[in-house]
Amino acid sequence: MITTESRNILVADDSMFFRIKLSDILSEAGHRVMFAKDGREVIKEVSINSTGIDLLVLDLQMPDIDGFAVLEWLKENGYKDKFPVLVITGVYEGTEVIDRLKELGAAGLMSKAFTPEHIIYIVNNVLFSEKAAKGKHRVRVPVSIPIDFKVGEKKLSGFLLNISDNGVFLHTKEGLLRGTVVHLIFSLPGIERVFNVKGVVRWSTAEADSDAIFGGSGIMFESLPDEDHALMGEFLEREAKNLGLD
Repeated sequence: MITTESRNILVADDSMFFRIKLSDILSEAGHRVMFAKDGREVIKEVSINSTGIDLLVLDLQMPDIDGFAVLEWLKENGYKDKFPVLVITGVYEGTEVIDRLKELGAAGLMSKAFTPEHIIYIVNNVLFSEKAAKGKHRVRVPVSIPIDFKVGEKKLSGFLLNISDNGVFLHTKEGLLRGTVVHLIFSLPGIERVFNVKGVVRWSTAEADSDAIFGGSGIMFESLPDEDHALMGEFLEREAKNLGLD
């Protein structure tokens, strides 16, 4: 979830609160963030240094020059394919709006109501789309599920923030070192079964500030019975479809 391949992201939103919120999320995930408070500032920044932008996160509802107008300007002035544009909105958008965004070249659409985990998932998929397309496709979905886990005889608790068919991201303030064996005990929404899975820590933010948004560890499953694997696959497929990630 935390990338070592830092990218330059321009966040355009007229809300200072949301600009700061997005900056915290994206910076915590390893990216460099710049700001624009409206469409006019976006156009100015792109005109000055389009090569210094790897991704534009663009709010649709901005005064004066809104997100649609920015997309139209990018298209008319030859910037449509210079960098991807991820549109973000605080309201539900119908199919007509989504079709128009696609026509104007937007790479994706996400809601301001999404969790930090979901925002990073979408941002990184847009930024690293070529890498994601290589090799076997693995579905990973954002969740917020309480979990009990054990390290040796020590009983602990935390939250799962994402899950795939081969592992999870475990959000916890407990510092877990790489290679630590962890026994995970959790349930998935819509499935009447308690999963008891053995895993190994593959990476950790143990050395980071304990108040970090994404503090925790990436856990790879070591043992997962066939029946559990099938149930987890059904859950992943259903959630990916609901979230538009399939």
